[in-house]
Amino acid sequence: MNLQRGDRVRLAPNIAVRLMKEHDKGHKVNWLTRRGLVIRVSAPTDSATVKWDDRITTDFWPTRALQKASEKFEW
Repeated sequence: MNLQRGDRVRLAPNIAVRLMKEHDKGHKVNWLTRRGLVIRVSAPTDSATVKWDDRITTDFWPTRALQKASEKFEW
């Protein structure tokens, strides 16, 4: 998938479900509904820096873990 700076993204559903199961204790984040904005894309490492809507800081994610937010939701 070609991600560009400024794209709206979310986590791929299979990864989002896995993250929510692993972090079942403590602070729960609903990764299925969380959306973010791509700040930077790195071609050599095939990764993207994402600023999630409800956070101030950015996170570094592999592009294969992200989907454009407008894509159809599939399990």
